[in-house]
Amino acid sequence: MSYLALYRKYRPQTFREVVGQSHVVDTIQHALATGRVSHAYLFCGSRGTGKTTMAKLLAKSLNCLALQEGEPCNQCAHCVRINEGSYMDILDIDAASNRGIDEIRELREKIKLTPAEGKYKVYIIDEVHMLTAEAFNALLKTLEEPPEHAVFILATTEPHKIPMTILSRTQRYDFHRISIDDMVLRLQKVMDEMNATAEQEALRLIAKMAAGGLRDALGLLDQCITFTDETLTVERVAQIIGVAQDEFLHEWVGSMSQGLAGQALLQLQDALQQGKQSGQLLRDLIQYYRDLLVLQLGDQALDLVMAEKQQATMMKEQGAAIGRERILEIIERLAPLQNQMKYEGDGQLILEMQVIKIARLFQSKEAKQETYRLDQNQDTKDSTGIAGQDHASEMTEILSMQEKGTMEVVVPKQWDAPALWELVQQELKNQKEMTTLALIKEAIPLVENQRWILQFSKNYGFHKSNTEKPENKQKIEEILYKVCGERFQLSCTLEQEDIQKSEQASDIIKTVQKIFGEDKITIMEDE
Repeated sequence: MSYLALYRKYRPQTFREVVGQSHVVDTIQHALATGRVSHAYLFCGSRGTGKTTMAKLLAKSLNCLALQEGEPCNQCAHCVRINEGSYMDILDIDAASNRGIDEIRELREKIKLTPAEGKYKVYIIDEVHMLTAEAFNALLKTLEEPPEHAVFILATTEPHKIPMTILSRTQRYDFHRISIDDMVLRLQKVMDEMNATAEQEALRLIAKMAAGGLRDALGLLDQCITFTDETLTVERVAQIIGVAQDEFLHEWVGSMSQGLAGQALLQLQDALQQGKQSGQLLRDLIQYYRDLLVLQLGDQALDLVMAEKQQATMMKEQGAAIGRERILEIIERLAPLQNQMKYEGDGQLILEMQVIKIARLFQSKEAKQETYRLDQNQDTKDSTGIAGQDHASEMTEILSMQEKGTMEVVVPKQWDAPALWELVQQELKNQKEMTTLALIKEAIPLVENQRWILQFSKNYGFHKSNTEKPENKQKIEEILYKVCGERFQLSCTLEQEDIQKSEQASDIIKTVQKIFGEDKITIMEDE
């Protein structure tokens, strides 16, 4: 026989073996023991939490010949045949591939037939939310008036997609994500039965990566023990499944928090060369920053993170040094990239850019200006298709030289308004804000304390008034912050000569109105 995956080999055969779903197990066992079995059940929850396992156990219990306090015996003829997968009265239906009305109509016809072997004919419909609207309507009639010998068990990861007419005719059970501790205990039991050994931290890392799904955890364990006959260590697990260890994340975030963009890039390159994937590194980084934020809530938050106590203490100190607001800002930057990476071919480049931008948040004003120029040069190369495979090494070398003090960074002591204004216009072009760019194209920039003043000539009153609109003003101020690293207020003026003439004309009008009366004067604009 071919090799059997661990999640299949060690699938629970009794309710006692089910992990982390006691609220569901207790209710169903009591219903079985008292004979209060419903004709339709709905099992909801994320993947790998035991929905299919529970459905198979319920189906087996319904047809067990020697049920004991709601627990199948696994010894009678029916239990043996069910465990072997040869029982005729339990039908597994995949709604993803049998989602049409024709399949449900066929089911409705067959369900009228009495069971061939047992007491109940059980239909397990997995991923039921995939059924079409017409198929749901066809299923509804059967759920309303099912034969006494028929039981439906529907399973789904997306209950919100199921019509209320179906939901109201089922008993709904929500499956929880399985805790790290419960998964570690189960993984350890599997290792014991296999006469294999593993470090607790290695099993904990696997459980952490499974994100609440025991099937995923067993799949990862299966992958890890395939590649080693020795004790499974945390280093080996990290190497095999390509995840970032807490120590690496601590150092990586530490480099970015010190503004050391070059060092952070080098650490990223080392991780990628060791086989870790950009997407996984991004998820690890977001999770790490999330844990840093949660740990700032106090000691009671220790149970909300997956790190060990010693590691959590270090993370708490690191998070306090970074600050809650800054951590929130970083998470908001990183979270949208998960979807972007699905459609971008080069996830490495996306992650590198964000590493630089996060490090810039912690750099001095001068370093920010220089790094921004590097970003702009890279964006220009990318848009023209010139950038090649060596882009990361070039950026790493330049930024590393900057941090070590071996590269002279020429930044004026005073704000170089014209030069920075060119960067502002370039950023508007990069963001495809062409209307705003056209408004400010002819303005002359001046810097006065924490104010940027845009001076327009006398023929550009329209441009001035539209630039001062809140949406355009805020947009420009955000780009100024991105370029300069400081918050500026934006104001607009017309040339002084025009202002003086306007004020003089206004004084004359007021004098004439005072002499002749406002109702006798009509002011005409020059065309």
